[in-house]
Amino acid sequence: MTYYSPTKTAQDVHDYVTRVFGDESGVQLTNADIIRWINDGQLSIADTNHVLPATATMAITAGTATYSLTSITPKIDEIASILLNGRRVGNIPIAQAEESISLADPEGVEVGAPQFWYTWAGDITFWPKPGQNYTMTIRYIALPDEVTQLTDTLSLPDDCFTDIVNYVLVKAYEMDENTELMAAKAQELAQSLAERGEKERSAQTMTYEKGITYELF
Repeated sequence: MTYYSPTKTAQDVHDYVTRVFGDESGVQLTNADIIRWINDGQLSIADTNHVLPATATMAITAGTATYSLTSITPKIDEIASILLNGRRVGNIPIAQAEESISLADPEGVEVGAPQFWYTWAGDITFWPKPGQNYTMTIRYIALPDEVTQLTDTLSLPDDCFTDIVNYVLVKAYEMDENTELMAAKAQELAQSLAERGEKERSAQTMTYEKGITYELF
């Protein structure tokens, strides 16, 4: 995957799709349809292939265990790792965390270097409570920004452009009840995503919380 700022716009997708579909006058495919499908396609492709890696930082205050991640932009889809002053802190599921804390620190008074973190409802909680101030670095997979007009730039890298186009074409052919062309484009898209996923797995140096799936529709 090439990580650079995307240059393609929703207008590029619109022009390509309407030309291939044969509706450049917009009689069947409205701008609203195409924008909605672009957003659906970007979200589905990003979730499938983890194409939007991002990093954010946040100040951690001594004595405060819980922090909201909802203000981070671009928005978080999956967290890959969290570091405090450069030291990676592991995460565990909330049920395991609550059980461990209830046994080791039932009063919630333990303070020190955090040993693990867990998430719930957009918040992250460390245990034990941080005993000093830290800089938290979050490496994560981001959600794509929504397109609202044709002049908007896509969130996904340019090498995902054909996949976005094919996703939109699948939806367009589905609306047109053209099952043959819909199936052909769906197969082309699935193959492209599978190949990218295999390439990413071969080069991957991070682990993610969710497995890769290719069921898009």
